[in-house]
Amino acid sequence: MDLLEEVRNYIISDTFHGKPPSNFADDYDLIETGAMDSMNMMNLITWISKQYSVEFKPNDLVPKNFRSIQALSQFLETRIPSCQAEQDKAAQ
Repeated sequence: MDLLEEVRNYIISDTFHGKPPSNFADDYDLIETGAMDSMNMMNLITWISKQYSVEFKPNDLVPKNFRSIQALSQFLETRIPSCQAEQDKAAQ
């Protein structure tokens, strides 16, 4: 399972209790729709920290990084060492 799938599965399970809206997609705006409230955000940050050993800095906790599954996955790819190594390899 890749990063995007893992994040998607977590959000569907935790935020939507396994029942996402019919128009749900990786670019679904979690913030604008109200799906990502402060409690869900804290749960998500805790899960990411444990799952991927990512330490969040205050500047990381901005809406653009949590707006959608796609945005969150792109942000995490820059913060997770194994993803960085894959990106560096692909760039060579």
